Amino acid sequence: MQTPFKNIQIDIDSLPRQADIHFSKLQGSYLMVSMISLAIFWALAFLLVFFGPDVFDIPLPDGILKYIYGALIPISIFTFLLVYLGFHKKGYALRERDIMYKSGLIWKTMTTIPFSRIQHCEVKEGPIERLFGLSSLHIYTAGGSSSDVDIPGLYPQEGQNIKRFVLNKINTEDEEE
Repeated sequence: MQTPFKNIQIDIDSLPRQADIHFSKLQGSYLMVSMISLAIFWALAFLLVFFGPDVFDIPLPDGILKYIYGALIPISIFTFLLVYLGFHKKGYALRERDIMYKSGLIWKTMTTIPFSRIQHCEVKEGPIERLFGLSSLHIYTAGGSSSDVDIPGLYPQEGQNIKRFVLNKINTEDEEE
């Protein structure tokens, strides 16, 4: 005999609240890494605008460069401000069944990856991160690159510890199935 179909409604008030989740902050020196990376980007952009027309022989109308700089300067200042303020909104939480990462000042994102969806993870260090003794943990999921997560601003040992924990969880879940 077949059991009757049930689809009981969940009381929204009984669900765990996001405010109850403790997010670990990124290392403070990651803010400097972000600012240096952004400064390199804007330096290259300004150099391209300043020297590009001559190097690539692009004729520009007289006086156009002052309008281009007039736009680039406030945009660059705004991006530095966004990176600075957005840094304080980033964090990660490692829980029993998943890992979470949140970021964003204007467009807020919170990604939760169950361990069962993780394919593998790796700790990466870029040249600027390495100067500051930092690394990033990249988590690859079964959902493709759009659902992958990078957790930057970790000390290399911290990244390795989280990686080991996640891989252990993946292996434990595989054995249980």
